Amino acid sequence: MAASQTTDVNAEWKIITIGRGSFASISVLTGRPIAFKHVIMPSKEKIQELLREFETLCFIYETCNKDSFFAIPRPFAFYDPANRASFRAVNRPLGTHQRRGTIPPFIRQDDFKLMQLETAAYAMDHVQPLPLQFARLVRSLFYPENAGKARDPSLCRIYFGKVISEVGRGGRPNLFFNSANFPLDVARYRKILENDRAGGYPSVEEIVYGMGEMLGRLHWLAGNDGRDIEFVLGGIAFSGVSFYVIDFNQVRSWEKTPKDIPMLVEAFFINDPYYPRPIPGNPLYAEFKRGYLSVFSPAFPLDIQLANDFLRAIEVEQAKRADK
Repeated sequence: MAASQTTDVNAEWKIITIGRGSFASISVLTGRPIAFKHVIMPSKEKIQELLREFETLCFIYETCNKDSFFAIPRPFAFYDPANRASFRAVNRPLGTHQRRGTIPPFIRQDDFKLMQLETAAYAMDHVQPLPLQFARLVRSLFYPENAGKARDPSLCRIYFGKVISEVGRGGRPNLFFNSANFPLDVARYRKILENDRAGGYPSVEEIVYGMGEMLGRLHWLAGNDGRDIEFVLGGIAFSGVSFYVIDFNQVRSWEKTPKDIPMLVEAFFINDPYYPRPIPGNPLYAEFKRGYLSVFSPAFPLDIQLANDFLRAIEVEQAKRADK
């Protein structure tokens, strides 16, 4: 993770970089609940890739976000400062009590231009950092003793498909960790529940059900494979926590036919280990399956059959990996 950078827009606004990968960086505008994802290398191909990601996020938000356990950041607008005609804005829904036929979008082109961004970007909801109490609890429970200068965690990645070792080679404590995206496995999350019973946090079972529900929605409502998506824990309001699914730049569409099941299986296993391992008899996987199948209506038996084909396929692949 790159060090934070600050750019003045005017005396009240600052753009702060909070994350950076090989393809794009993420920044926020201080005092506003908006994040910007911008390409690092402004080639024509990279700009088109970012635009496709924005359009994919728009479709996923519309088809998968309603009443889901894992929230999806709402997309607002895309703009390439090198191309004035590139601006795309998501229409604002007309409220029940509004009498006008049209209303301005959440982000207007003039406001986007005033950001003075150097490369193409799109704007979306900012996934808020963890509440102070939750972040301090993570620090006290899991940071190594000599991590005095390390920052409190901003987000947590929900790695419920692996066991995180608290010690490294030679039995020494692990000293290397990412405070911006601190990993939580099942044991760590349950330890948080034990140490903050007043927090009212969801159970492990509710979370894995929500993972299955979201992957089912991505497969069957949005028609993509969910490749390389991330499940994270962040904040909401001031003291609350909320769960999000983010990062859709690698998802691929599929035709909802048996021949594409191997592609879904590949995407399932290529992701970081968020999902519980698909082992029959694993109670967390049973909850994940229940969430996945909740997406389907009994009125569509062929879709349910295909969904079960996918679940059986990941179970078979998991068994093969366990034998190696």
